[in-house]
Amino acid sequence: MIITASCLIASCLPIALAMVVFRYRQVPGASLFIVLALLSALLSFGSLMQYVLPEYEAKLFWRNITQIPLLLFPMFGLLFSMIYAGMERLVRPWLTTVLSVISLTALILIFTDESHNLMRNAISLGENGLFDVRRTSLNSYFLAYTQALHLIGGALLLKAAIDVSGRHRFQLLLMSGAMLLPVVSFSMSAINHELSAGASGILFFSLLPTSVVLFWALYRHQVLHVVQFARNKLIEMMKEGVVVLDTEQRIMDYNPSASRLLARAGGIEPGNWTAMVLSKLLPSASVWLEAHDCRTEMHVELPFHEEQVWLAITVTPLISGRGVYYGSLSVIADITETKKLEQDLRRRASIDGLTGVYNRDSFMERAQRHLSLCMEEGKAFSLLVLDLDFFKKINDDHGHQSGDMALKGFVQVVQRVVECRSLFGRVGGEEFAIALPDSDLEQAAELAELIRSSVMNAGVSLGDGCELQLTVSIGGSGRDSSSQEGSFQLLYSEADQALYRAKRSGRNKVLF
Repeated sequence: MIITASCLIASCLPIALAMVVFRYRQVPGASLFIVLALLSALLSFGSLMQYVLPEYEAKLFWRNITQIPLLLFPMFGLLFSMIYAGMERLVRPWLTTVLSVISLTALILIFTDESHNLMRNAISLGENGLFDVRRTSLNSYFLAYTQALHLIGGALLLKAAIDVSGRHRFQLLLMSGAMLLPVVSFSMSAINHELSAGASGILFFSLLPTSVVLFWALYRHQVLHVVQFARNKLIEMMKEGVVVLDTEQRIMDYNPSASRLLARAGGIEPGNWTAMVLSKLLPSASVWLEAHDCRTEMHVELPFHEEQVWLAITVTPLISGRGVYYGSLSVIADITETKKLEQDLRRRASIDGLTGVYNRDSFMERAQRHLSLCMEEGKAFSLLVLDLDFFKKINDDHGHQSGDMALKGFVQVVQRVVECRSLFGRVGGEEFAIALPDSDLEQAAELAELIRSSVMNAGVSLGDGCELQLTVSIGGSGRDSSSQEGSFQLLYSEADQALYRAKRSGRNKVLF
């Protein structure tokens, strides 16, 4: 009677726990707990039926039924442990398939044992009405397999508990202990078979203790509550990428946005990146890894694909309350559009809006840098100042829109002549300048004459059938390779004076 009551309690209690958890089934791991609880109930109910039924064949049938939870519980327990140990990305269909094939093979052999005796050498009824079985070597291997799954699950949860702190650590320790309880109970039963014979033995040596402790760990620590589920869902749905690195720079976790952003930045195709070293995934992430190794919160902005992709990465070290460093948490944001806007604003600030060449301030600044560099390296430097002849008359006769078209046409002609290493800028209304690093006065004079003749021979269409014939006056100055005078303002003044001499002497000339 006591044994019957014990079996009923061990059968009904897991079902009650499964019913409580059922409404939280959307929480990761909750569905697996329901399966574990039902398997625990099946084991106890099978033991009850084996105890109360008088017929040998019926007892044997229910004995075989009890092997279903004994072989499947460790498999689902391992999957449950992997989820709560933060390894849910490793719970793949292939893993479930492999574990299922092994367990189902053992079950098929057990249910057909009477025809081949591969699993049982002998079977007899004990004094308590339950079967005593002498296992074959193959049966022992399957038993060792189930115990190994329990041990692996407990070890994964124990390692996860070591890596965290606070209330979550105690929860994982409870889960780890629950997964190891079947191993402990089996070892005790193997040492003294009488321990599992009575009513208390049926309760303790069933899977009920594991189910109860797991339920307590889940419910007591609010794992089943929507907050935990919402936090996990939030990370998955974040537009920003989240990457967790361990101390060896290996990727321990990441969300879908991180997968997308890192692939866009040049990483390998999205897949299972868990345990992959970041430098292998993204070879150009050296600055990111330096921030990871600094063990202080840092913000870095990294360009990829020749600045076609920009990522902003905030790296936060993961340090426990005891000061133990576990790795880093990186939050990744795509700032490509922001960077492009900044580049466009910088370009607009340095480029003349009408002609597309450097504006005055930008040209002067860059030309001074080039002049200083040429003086340091002992190279020549020349400057040309250009002024369109009779530009005011073009505006007066044809209007300002035609004047703008004349300026743009003039710039296009000059750009076809000058080399790309030259600096070309608009320094006034119709006045332009060309800086020529590593060019002496003779080279500058040849280029100036080529510009003058090209402008004179190229007409500018105003779009209404009218074509303007432009001419340009050019003044030049320069520094030879031995000069130490590095003032660009002085050089510009000399070239400007030469320009006005050219204009006073009849225009359409080049003077130095």
